[in-house]
Amino acid sequence: MFSVKKKFHRSSRRASIVVSSLLVLSALSACSDSESDLSTLEKVQKQGFATYGLEAQYEPFGFRDESNNIVGYDIDLGNAIGKELGIEMRPVDTGWATVIQTMYDGGFDFILGGMTATAERAERVDFGVTYAEQASAFLVRADDTLKDQSELGGRIVSAGEGTPSVQMLEDNAKQYGIKYDGEIQQFGDDATAYEALAAKRVDAYATSYVSLVPLMNRRPGEFKAVPFRPDGWPDFYACMAFRQEDDTLRNAIDEVILKFKKDGTLAKLQVKWFGIEMKTLDTAPEL
Repeated sequence: MFSVKKKFHRSSRRASIVVSSLLVLSALSACSDSESDLSTLEKVQKQGFATYGLEAQYEPFGFRDESNNIVGYDIDLGNAIGKELGIEMRPVDTGWATVIQTMYDGGFDFILGGMTATAERAERVDFGVTYAEQASAFLVRADDTLKDQSELGGRIVSAGEGTPSVQMLEDNAKQYGIKYDGEIQQFGDDATAYEALAAKRVDAYATSYVSLVPLMNRRPGEFKAVPFRPDGWPDFYACMAFRQEDDTLRNAIDEVILKFKKDGTLAKLQVKWFGIEMKTLDTAPEL
């Protein structure tokens, strides 16, 4: 009799444990489903912060200071946007050549890194409203006699890896029927390219003009910039980039950018980091 009771109690206890486990798993599953149903905007509002990708080698958009802190135009703008949305903005330093894929892999919520809006990139991301100009130029040594993009034939040219400048250089060669000295050199960051140019390992580095202003101010008499725009290329602008399903986050940030443009906040940040106030569009560029 005693053994039967004991067996019954054990079976009852096991059944109780199984039921409890199933209830816990059900609750966890419900939480998981609830989390997955949240939009990215709802997720960042719930957790109190959003993350954005950039490569911290692109002065003055985003770079590391002497204390290894990431600073720059994008950082100040991100912080100001976060204040408006009531959340913290956290930059994530990442490789630029794979920045879009890293975003889709969940590495961060959106891209705020001086990204030039192009038709090719627009096939994979949705761009927000423009927040900076990105007119192209190529950097040469100050004593170089080069004055025009048609004179690049026979020279060692270079650009940032994964940037539109690579294709622009290819189109420039076709436009003027010229050949460069070897393949187009591609650099993972601007700082390495600047030193290669100074050491005469390359003759020209194609990038955005605004990114060259701090360098030329910091090292006067060493470099100069020459305007660069092959036929068929549009005006360029920097935009934030979002996953194509993240309309609500993009719209919320766009509203803040337009507010900053109207109240002068955007212009103040541009003057602080670039020394000029820029003309930007109230929409994403047509690509």
